[in-house]
Amino acid sequence: MSTIEKAMGELRHTSPKSNAAEALKSSADVLSGAESQPAVTKIEGKKEPFKDSSRIIPINNSLLESLGMINNGSNESERQIKDEFRLIKHKLLKKAFTPEEGHKPSANKRNLIMVSSPNMNEGKTFVSINLALSIASEQDKTVLLIDADVLSPSIGDTLGFDNDMPGLTDYLLGNVGDLSDIIYPTTVPDFRVMPAGSSNNMSYELLSSGKMAALMEEIASRYSDRIILLDCPPLLGVVETVTLSNLVGQAIVVVEQNKTKLGDIKQAVALLNSEIDTGFVINKAVQTAGHGYGYGYGYGYGSKDNKK
Repeated sequence: MSTIEKAMGELRHTSPKSNAAEALKSSADVLSGAESQPAVTKIEGKKEPFKDSSRIIPINNSLLESLGMINNGSNESERQIKDEFRLIKHKLLKKAFTPEEGHKPSANKRNLIMVSSPNMNEGKTFVSINLALSIASEQDKTVLLIDADVLSPSIGDTLGFDNDMPGLTDYLLGNVGDLSDIIYPTTVPDFRVMPAGSSNNMSYELLSSGKMAALMEEIASRYSDRIILLDCPPLLGVVETVTLSNLVGQAIVVVEQNKTKLGDIKQAVALLNSEIDTGFVINKAVQTAGHGYGYGYGYGYGSKDNKK
């Protein structure tokens, strides 16, 4: 039994916040070493005009492929990773857009989803970007990916754009007045990005401010079809992430198969706001796949109010 399976089993019996279901498992080969080419990704053929083409972030298809991410490829690995993230996103979308009795979906803030991990280098940014790409392929949904890891931003490095672009911290500091100035369209239709912004030593004060809370409320309710993903810092030892869990409706905790310790998983989940729905993504779940071994992604899901 793997570390995460043990964790899910124990948390299901000991924590009211995470009745996580048994993780899904499938294999997906991770591609590496492919040389980046100046190609542009367009997923599912949707089209959307942009007024200012200079602000559009180009998403490089070859770069995505080299990183083992969702792209326009047609090989078996590409199909597998698409299928796995479809399974994850459908659970998230169902929660986000199914209203509780007497409430609109936006009132539950479940379209605000944070992605974190107990520790560094467990795959949270990889999961965040793939989820964003997968959600963008939906015919009636848009997705905004926010780099909320203002201490160590990595979305720009991963996708190949300048991390110095005005972003979240600049808006919170008042250096950028219009929210639209820090939301950038990409060459993937219905996929938007908000960079972390300028480095600042007051990250906790900014992310816990009333302006941050107001920002989350605004972007959660402005577009009824939008999912907002926040790529957050790790949970353990970073107070900013715990603060952010009070602003969202769902949380994804990314754990690495056979690396993340059971105690770290339990400690990380205990730090989250007990009122939000919490799910797990297993990263690098190695298993036999008929003709060899691959890397897969499992998903377990649960919440405080889900007793079944």
